[in-house]
Amino acid sequence: MIRNYVKIALRSMWKSRTFSLVNLTGLVTGITACLLILQYVNFELSFDKFHQDGPRIYRIANDRFQQGKLVQHGTITYPAVGPAMVADFNEVESVTTMGYVGTFNLQKDKQIFQEKAIFADAQFLSMFTFPLLAGDARTALRAPRSIVISESSAKKIFRVSSADYASLIGKTLKVDTDNEPYEITAVMKDFPAASHLEFGALMSYETLSKTWGEWVKNSWQNSDMWHYVKLRPGADVAALERKLPAFSQRHFQGDKISGSVEKFSLQPLHRAHLFSDYEYEIGKVNSGKAVWTLLIIAAFILVIAWINYINLSTARSLERAREVGVRKVAGATSGQLIWQFMSESIILNLTAAVLSLVLTMFLQPTLNELVSRPLSLSLLLGQGFNGYYLPAILTGVFMTGIFLSGFYPAFALSGFKAIQVLKGTFKRSSQGIWVRKSLVVFQYTASIILIIGTFIIFQQLKFMREQKLGFNMDQVLVIRGPELTLWDSTAIDRLNAFKTELERIPAVQQASASGNIFGNRLGRSFNIKRVGSNDEKGVTLSSMAVDLDFFDTYKITKLAGRNFLATDSNVDGGKVKNTILNLAAVKLLGFNSAEEAINQKYVVNGREWEIVGVVSDFHQQSLKHAIEPIVFAPFYSMAGFFSMKMNAPEAEATIKQVKQKYDAFFPGNNFNYFFMDQKFNEQYKDDRIFGQISTFFSMLAVMIASLGIFGLSSYTIAQRTKEIGVRKVLGATVGSIVAMLSQDFIKLVLIAIVIGSPIAWYASRLWLEDFAYKIDIEWWMFAVASIVAIALAFATISSQAIKAALANPATTLKSE
Repeated sequence: MIRNYVKIALRSMWKSRTFSLVNLTGLVTGITACLLILQYVNFELSFDKFHQDGPRIYRIANDRFQQGKLVQHGTITYPAVGPAMVADFNEVESVTTMGYVGTFNLQKDKQIFQEKAIFADAQFLSMFTFPLLAGDARTALRAPRSIVISESSAKKIFRVSSADYASLIGKTLKVDTDNEPYEITAVMKDFPAASHLEFGALMSYETLSKTWGEWVKNSWQNSDMWHYVKLRPGADVAALERKLPAFSQRHFQGDKISGSVEKFSLQPLHRAHLFSDYEYEIGKVNSGKAVWTLLIIAAFILVIAWINYINLSTARSLERAREVGVRKVAGATSGQLIWQFMSESIILNLTAAVLSLVLTMFLQPTLNELVSRPLSLSLLLGQGFNGYYLPAILTGVFMTGIFLSGFYPAFALSGFKAIQVLKGTFKRSSQGIWVRKSLVVFQYTASIILIIGTFIIFQQLKFMREQKLGFNMDQVLVIRGPELTLWDSTAIDRLNAFKTELERIPAVQQASASGNIFGNRLGRSFNIKRVGSNDEKGVTLSSMAVDLDFFDTYKITKLAGRNFLATDSNVDGGKVKNTILNLAAVKLLGFNSAEEAINQKYVVNGREWEIVGVVSDFHQQSLKHAIEPIVFAPFYSMAGFFSMKMNAPEAEATIKQVKQKYDAFFPGNNFNYFFMDQKFNEQYKDDRIFGQISTFFSMLAVMIASLGIFGLSSYTIAQRTKEIGVRKVLGATVGSIVAMLSQDFIKLVLIAIVIGSPIAWYASRLWLEDFAYKIDIEWWMFAVASIVAIALAFATISSQAIKAALANPATTLKSE
């Protein structure tokens, strides 16, 4: 019996090759798109799920308020907070503390190897599941100047194989400018790709207490550390969080200790990657909204493909009615007919699934390059999807789709009355027509939502690219400052001499030095108060060290006062007193204008500073962030970066000349450079990837919907050939026939526009909430998207309608 079902199904599919091909193309495209998107979504949702005690691990987040306003929403907090939580709350089993993350220079035999590293305490390797290949996790980070290196670092630095990792224990490395060597106490496996924490080396936190002082363990005022806590099994997280306001009041006494009202919260470890809107983020983060949006797009694509099958199968009801009638007269039951038609659905879907797997593997390298992720089908099928076994989920979804897409056509076709069919009195049911029209409306509603959403995404990305930032970063080459050079009393003279040499290069217009660079998060100073102000509440300002040429190099406008002078700086930082503020900082301090702020003073930690100049506001970070109030100080010896404004396209030759001078001034240091515009725009990398992925797959969804309407319109027009011939004989023009045949489908698209537009508006608003500076959602965006949808639908339908309208009526009427 089953063999007979398969034979008849294949024969029927071959007989209606055009419709089978349309269905197969739509299903292959839909399933392939789903598999590609699911790989990305599954990888993003799998972050930090590999930790043995992951469900019990939380990180401490710290919101800081001054004068009722949120001034910091970050993952860094005070060194004493973590240990205090262990002492105060029985629910907290342990805590690990980390500090000072960055790229460090590991030196062996005068060779320099740069690694991203962090200082972590002895509990780090016990709390997280980062296996060691050599060494003891309990003691590896206990002693000062201990270092744990990754297996990649071990191979790169020492050129050893996996069998020799144990031989590295006890060997030493120099780190940056520290004169004392660091002892290797362990070798760890490389951090998994799906970990928001990712370092090439770990250095003992005890090192900081020896070099920076005991405040790194007990301070309630310096907010520079990250804490993760592990709760006891069965601990009530909600109840613990309700105790945190009292914890803050107990240790900070309102705002008496830190000058701010401190509010703490706990974020589950598995949410750190996708649900982080925090400042001073320690690891890799992405947008949870974007990931779930892509999952919705995948669902839309697959549903649209299955809807095509339903519509085309039921539209062919008249063609297959006689077949059903004959089979029923021959003794076939409704159940047998249902299984016959279901077998066609199963064969078509299984064929599409096999072809989709092949196509997915072919497209895999392109996807991996686009998203910069190590994705694969084996990874997708081997991992759990948000805690569930993925193959079971995919099988369930696929079988449900086959059943739903095949059952309705099978049920509808098997229900034909044999006597009506054979007498020629059978007609299409109005209910079936209504169902097909509803499904077409759903398809195009989804398409409209995706078209509008994609359009708004690209408008926002365009807005961010074209928005004036308040500084000019075109043709600005940036090189990192010498990290292995100790700055002494000659630091400023050496820095100025290097800048002078750079400016002798013909292509370099101007050079400057700064402690930080655009796109990086700046440090902050808290509880800043104006001298002479009656306001006892302080404010928070970001801070940046720059030299006297910085504002000219980046074309930042001076609003009042003067620029820095050479005499404003001093190798003794305690003698530096003059600062420049941006306009946002001036307003935050309560001055009515830039001019009013000149020569005024403010106090930070009991030390007075004078305002000698005011510059215009600019976007230090991406447009996701509000403009920061910034204070600039002339600490030239804190030159983390040198910026050079270039005036020639000969970038490669200029970089070679810059490197020669850099090597001459700072021998032994690595020469690292980048262009400022590229560095700044890296902040939008994830948004660009999301825009590209959503656009590509949205267009796929529209294409599949167009395939469906193409097949449906082809069949509908084929059923009306006699009517078209009669109309042509009576004088109807090609245009009028095309309009007649198109109007029913265009009406459905218009209904979809009415339904989809408000949904797209709401979804777009949710996505734009992540940006401090964003476009306004305007009516013309919906009009453009609607015109595109109507044009696509009309082009799809009219290609068939024109062909039918141009046919010779004599031929069509004769055939009837």
